[in-house]
Amino acid sequence: MSKHPYGLTHDFCSVDGDVKLHYLRSLPRSGVDSNTSLVIFIHGFPDSWMIWQHYLKNTKLAAKAVLIAVDLPGYGGSDSLPNYGPDQVLNVLSDFILRMREQYIQPDSEGNGRRGRVLIVAHDWGALLAFRLAAEAPQLADRFILSNAVHPPLAFANINTRLQAASHMLSSWKHAPGNLRLLGKAFANIKPVLKQIIKSGYVFVFNLPSPLCSAIGSLGDFWMLRFLNAATVSRDPKQPLTGSHGAETLASSVGPGPNQCVVVNSPTQNTDPNPGSSDNKNTTCAPPPLCYDDAVRRRASSGGWSEKLRLYRDGCLRRPWTKSLEVLWCLNQLENSDETLMRRRQSSGSTAGLFEVGPEGVLGAPTTVIWGREDIAIENCIAIEGLGDYFGVRNSQLVVIGRCGHWTPVERLGESVFETVIEWALAGEKVPLRKRFGDDYPLVTVSIEK
Repeated sequence: MSKHPYGLTHDFCSVDGDVKLHYLRSLPRSGVDSNTSLVIFIHGFPDSWMIWQHYLKNTKLAAKAVLIAVDLPGYGGSDSLPNYGPDQVLNVLSDFILRMREQYIQPDSEGNGRRGRVLIVAHDWGALLAFRLAAEAPQLADRFILSNAVHPPLAFANINTRLQAASHMLSSWKHAPGNLRLLGKAFANIKPVLKQIIKSGYVFVFNLPSPLCSAIGSLGDFWMLRFLNAATVSRDPKQPLTGSHGAETLASSVGPGPNQCVVVNSPTQNTDPNPGSSDNKNTTCAPPPLCYDDAVRRRASSGGWSEKLRLYRDGCLRRPWTKSLEVLWCLNQLENSDETLMRRRQSSGSTAGLFEVGPEGVLGAPTTVIWGREDIAIENCIAIEGLGDYFGVRNSQLVVIGRCGHWTPVERLGESVFETVIEWALAGEKVPLRKRFGDDYPLVTVSIEK
């Protein structure tokens, strides 16, 4: 924990009571002032902060903002939670973002309310959670940049629309069985839903009784994790990754190992009964201690598979979120005191605050969705069809990348697109995003820019 991987710094943040989240940070060399922005990266399943390491090492980004990549609860070096429903996970995540804002976003010395920008960049389950934050707590950031995850209200609305359309067509076909064209249209409507059910087969497996799910994670020397890691570099992974690359991606998924989880006995006292023994070097932590907690230590040998699956099992996808009083108070303070949020509300044309009238789950903050068209886990029409209806404020976009799969942030073209969007947002979004890409990205289409 005392080391600085890639020149970054380990740190912890205690949130929502006594939950400790682990994160890596990169600070600008010039220091933090009122012009410094903040970018918070949130990973997905089954990853950790390491999926964002290339962005934290990016000198252009690091010169403009504080870069932070956090481990979700139960992942990497962060504490576990007793329950992974929205009340627990979203409150913890919101509290973390609020504390990072308080620590790194400095008020303007002239007192005019201006400040650096706050961006939330997320992928997969991190993006799914961030979709909920953008809809239900949009005050947290100036922009959400999200990739390859469904926005639950939109996805379920698209599924229901297709099922209803197919049902009406089949009813009409019963009265005219010779009309095979009508039957074909019904099948065309339901086909994406059937394909999504097949692609989501792993979700049903993840909801099997707990002992079975736990066994799946460790079976065959973490075969499942190795398969998922291989999928990050190949859309048809046939062989697990090997060598240093395979070791790094597996470490990214399983988190700290037993030898990295030192035990804190006392800030000054070494309780090692045999100080000269090399087998006991990691039994104490020198002051000031930066150590993983017991929850991380307990899951170190198994990779925490059962913890990772709790996001799928505990209803974080759709259950209502009851915000904690502290989060509610902080969000209200942000909305009433932040000049940037006031300008957003005025430019949106809304007279009732940051939220506009729209479908359930409308996004109340500017949002850029980056979508790898060849996603192996999600059907395009289920996830992004009608997305523009959920952009509740101006200056929101859908960026579609051809020849890019589910793990967009770590694919070569996807990484370049992410960096371009982040740089554009940090620079103040002075030109439309479509113009920012220009002709340099022939495989990139800004299909919606509201």
